[in-house]
Amino acid sequence: MWLFDWLTKQGAARATVILVFITAWYAFLTHRMAKAMNRQTRAMIQPVLSMDFDIEKEEFYPKGRFEVKNVGAQPVLILNMRLGCRIHDMALFDEYKFYERHILPPSEKMAFKFDFTERYQKKGATVWSPGFASFNLEVVTSDLGEEVILTYRYSAYWRILTVKKGMPLRVHWKFFSTPFKQWYYRILYKFNPPTVKFSDTETLKRKTRRWAWLKSKSSRHDSGPPET
Repeated sequence: MWLFDWLTKQGAARATVILVFITAWYAFLTHRMAKAMNRQTRAMIQPVLSMDFDIEKEEFYPKGRFEVKNVGAQPVLILNMRLGCRIHDMALFDEYKFYERHILPPSEKMAFKFDFTERYQKKGATVWSPGFASFNLEVVTSDLGEEVILTYRYSAYWRILTVKKGMPLRVHWKFFSTPFKQWYYRILYKFNPPTVKFSDTETLKRKTRRWAWLKSKSSRHDSGPPET
């Protein structure tokens, strides 16, 4: 009865307040349902990778092999892959640019060998010992529609795999600057096309081959039609 009595007094205004409250409550519930569905969809399509290293410990050199495997149920798109090796304050990196935009099907894997020995020797490193070099692998991947982008980082020394949403700033800058680099080189080659220069020996060989081809062609024309 108190509710009926409360509504009868300034019923229109109070009914409006109640309607606003109910609408806001339904909007809140709808927002929670939409977030739950969005998370469920992202979980279904997000890339799931496993990584592992095989360091050649018997030689104690900064070389070995690593493996990247798609352990999810959906194919993934490899956007960027970078391997880093650090010895004290000397850091070297390998970027596998050939495998950018590479599609990795479910249960498939990629295995690569690496060797930083020669480059470190040029920098003056000559002594190798167990645990002397630390390796870090970073793989930026996404689903085929690039809706969910994740960055996987694996530390070979600590055997720790971390996953972070989004991509590093350097990869953002790389994808942003690539079209401008392409336009620059197109304009540059349009006004200053590259020329191929051969050595004197190669030029002489090309002229000899061309002269032999022209001679054989002229001899066929001079022979006339075959007799019938």
